[in-house]
Amino acid sequence: MSTNRLKSIFVAVYSIAVVVVAVGSVLGMLFSDYPVAWAGALLTVLPFLTLYIRATRTGSLARTSRYLPVASAITLGGLAVSIFGASKGQPPAALPLLAAAVGTAGFFLYDVWYSSLGKRINDCLTEGRLLPDFQARDVEGREVRASDLRGHKALFMFYRGNWCPFCMAQVKEITGKYRELAALGVELVLISPQPTDLTERVADMFQVPCRFWVDDNLGAARELGIVHEHGVPAGSLTRTYGEDTVLPTVIIVDAEGRILFTDQTDNYRVRPDPEDFLKALRARSA
Repeated sequence: MSTNRLKSIFVAVYSIAVVVVAVGSVLGMLFSDYPVAWAGALLTVLPFLTLYIRATRTGSLARTSRYLPVASAITLGGLAVSIFGASKGQPPAALPLLAAAVGTAGFFLYDVWYSSLGKRINDCLTEGRLLPDFQARDVEGREVRASDLRGHKALFMFYRGNWCPFCMAQVKEITGKYRELAALGVELVLISPQPTDLTERVADMFQVPCRFWVDDNLGAARELGIVHEHGVPAGSLTRTYGEDTVLPTVIIVDAEGRILFTDQTDNYRVRPDPEDFLKALRARSA
């Protein structure tokens, strides 16, 4: 089984485990003889719950640091509290300790292992090279190509889909800068492999004059070498989005289609700030 497949299963199982541990811990704090141990177990899943709620409910969390030191400290603190609380009873409590161990191990696997996309070396996206003339479709079903934008600078942003809160926050950020991009003569193109109707929802949501393209069957992503196999979490999401997706990628090209700037993040939570794009474009325009 591939590492990516393991990751897709892990994040689905971990998400369920977090909910189970959280609910079980609250019940344990209220009704068991080991409230301190259960409070510690709750602390081990609280950082991930907080991150998930911030990302999905606010729609504004586009990035985090590569690692999460404060969250890590809280998780380890929760494990320590659980060990302390469990040791005070006779006999020592095993269940809250197990819950705390699951919460702690799951969080560190998520932070260090799951979030990493691995080292990305892609020669065809080297700055100074011509961008391959990939093909996609617009939301009206018409065939489009990268070369259709020749004569204009363009910013292509490949995002995973509506299911990814970091991607949606990044789309929100970059569409919020469309006036500044337009003032620099830049066409904004947002590309996802998700079904057309879901991309239409994004276009309707933001209502800005940019292009929304659909990468059917990941053809463009394969041509550019940015396919993320098994990148969609296992479970119900794969019925809508499929198992594979794109690696989050930003490409800026000049009017001739030559690459000026790329961001190929190696961690799905680490995304470039739109000011990075604008800075690169302004430097080229100076």
